[in-house]
Amino acid sequence: MKDQPAPGQHGVSGGNEPPERRPAERQQGLRVGRVHGVPIFVSPLALVFAALIASLLVGTIGHRLPAATDEHVLALSLLVSAGFVLSLLAHELGHALTAQSFGLRVRSVTLHGFAGFTEFEPEPATASREFLIAFVGPAVNGAIAGACYLGLLAVPDDGSVGTVLFYLAITNLALFVFNLAPGLPLDGGRVVVAAVWAIGHDKLRGQRAGAYGGFVVAAGLVVWGTATSTDGFGALYAYVLAGFLAFGAYQALRLARVRERLPGLSAGRLARRTLPVEGAVPLAEALRRAQEVGATAVAVIDRTGSPVKIMNGLSVDAMPQHRRPWTTVDEVSRTIGPGMTLQAELEGEELLAAVQRVPAPEYLVVQRGRPVGVLAMVDLVARIDPAAAARMVSSR
Repeated sequence: MKDQPAPGQHGVSGGNEPPERRPAERQQGLRVGRVHGVPIFVSPLALVFAALIASLLVGTIGHRLPAATDEHVLALSLLVSAGFVLSLLAHELGHALTAQSFGLRVRSVTLHGFAGFTEFEPEPATASREFLIAFVGPAVNGAIAGACYLGLLAVPDDGSVGTVLFYLAITNLALFVFNLAPGLPLDGGRVVVAAVWAIGHDKLRGQRAGAYGGFVVAAGLVVWGTATSTDGFGALYAYVLAGFLAFGAYQALRLARVRERLPGLSAGRLARRTLPVEGAVPLAEALRRAQEVGATAVAVIDRTGSPVKIMNGLSVDAMPQHRRPWTTVDEVSRTIGPGMTLQAELEGEELLAAVQRVPAPEYLVVQRGRPVGVLAMVDLVARIDPAAAARMVSSR
């Protein structure tokens, strides 16, 4: 299902979120344990979806086992539903453990509704690794389906065990086939990315191909739902799933366009000229001094002259003019915490990954240990996604 490398992503999956919106960690739902050091989360939607599957199976299993009691049918339905959730988990663990085998850091696995999310960083360095991480998830479901069909050879197919094995085989076969559909945000879209990347030695072209494939798959789902559904629920489910895939494909295409603008962008080139001041200086005075020297950022320094805080632009914008002479710079500044200091040489994907790990409105930029300026997030976003930067500015 959906894998999310930080900063890249896989599975019934999507592309990266833009840096101004991406959280440092995505932890949705109840933490239920760890597997090989990877925290596992289950969202409430996964439980709702499992209950929905169980309710839909009651009638089907009842027809298959007409002599069974209602309680027995319900128990089998719940068992198949639980098996479906465990199949999703096995799928995501396939992604996670493969990523770990390549030395990538897996942050978490989350089961969310009918999809799963595996978040890891950094992105695979080669097309072959991209392919393997993407393909292993569906392959796990294919293996489970095969094992269930083999089990059916050893038990009566009209008994309780045979019924459970039959429906687990069907659901895992569906997961295998659906996830390998050739379009992002599905795993099959990542396979397309890897194939185009390997052939043309251009990952961005592969990402665009996978995204366009996602739109085709979404359109196919709409046509299929309209043509084959005999009830309103089936068509609605197909349309919702198509919308989910289309949105993921759009995000992936947007990410590819953003990444086209990354080469040549470095923290040093984007750093604003910065005025160092002591924290007790009134805000109005600090802004006046900054204007005099042409600085567009202010850093609070300690007694040794080392920067300890960065003036927060949002806080300054929110401060009324009449209060600025009575407010110190220290009061509208943010402490420079871990991850908020960037090397001037950071550029491209490395720069994007650094700001995604620790989201902040401003960062201190240093070169050979010496402060050289402040990087404002809005400046970085403006270079890679002007529309997003405009939204940031208008929301102030």
